[in-house]
Amino acid sequence: MDVRVLEDIGLTNPQAAMYKALIDGGTQSAPALASAIGESRTNGYKVLDKLVELGLAVKEPRGGKFKYAPTSPAALEQFVKLQAEAVRQKERRLNAELPHLLDYYFAHSERPSIRYFEGEEGLQSIYRDQIATGRPVKFIRGRYDYKFLNFVEMHNIRNMFPVLGIRRECIIQDKLPIELPEAERMPVAESDEIMQLRRTWVSEDDYTAPVEWTVYGDKLSIIQYGEQAMGMIIESAPIANAFRQLYKLLDEGIRRRPDYPYYPKIATYTAIPESVERKKHSGRP
Repeated sequence: MDVRVLEDIGLTNPQAAMYKALIDGGTQSAPALASAIGESRTNGYKVLDKLVELGLAVKEPRGGKFKYAPTSPAALEQFVKLQAEAVRQKERRLNAELPHLLDYYFAHSERPSIRYFEGEEGLQSIYRDQIATGRPVKFIRGRYDYKFLNFVEMHNIRNMFPVLGIRRECIIQDKLPIELPEAERMPVAESDEIMQLRRTWVSEDDYTAPVEWTVYGDKLSIIQYGEQAMGMIIESAPIANAFRQLYKLLDEGIRRRPDYPYYPKIATYTAIPESVERKKHSGRP
């Protein structure tokens, strides 16, 4: 038996060595087993008691003294399950406490935190973070999000913001991502009021970079669309506030253009918000 296998499963080196000694030598006394693996009697008893607790050994009375015998390694299956549950509990605790830990960190440090994401699941993680933060959102939309998340997925994500009362502002191209049947359309101004969204329009050629920028709370997310989608979330109050100032300058400059009152020229409708669809199907006015 290779004790390294037992260590990889989660036993300590003394526990793995003691279990092997039990199997090799059969029922033995604690002093004999401790001597066999080079441990003191005190430590030997501690290791054996732990093996008994894990179900890998039994303690038997023999002639007025106790001896120890090995049990089946099948008990390791339950040991691994308990370890996995302990990890899940730690993960749940971390997820619950991480926002508080980050708040404390940023209150005492100016160094930004950066997390990286890739692929469709990575994009969804970024959007879920925007929703979970629960703060107003300002974003400059890239043109290629539907290449990685289809229209229905994006529609479902965006409908979660108004449900939670999260207001959004965006600088967005005057472009229809897809053609919708008339029955599924709503005038964009009417939809935006329901979705708590304020759009600032630019022409399709004004912003062609495959990058989406979003600021929310103390965070700035950047998504780059290429052969793969890659993104990052930078958590830094100074950086987030700097981007908000830049966004305000850009937004005000766009709205001062002489032709701005004529926008949108193309994206005059959008998908009906889910809240309206639910009312329609429920029969409520």
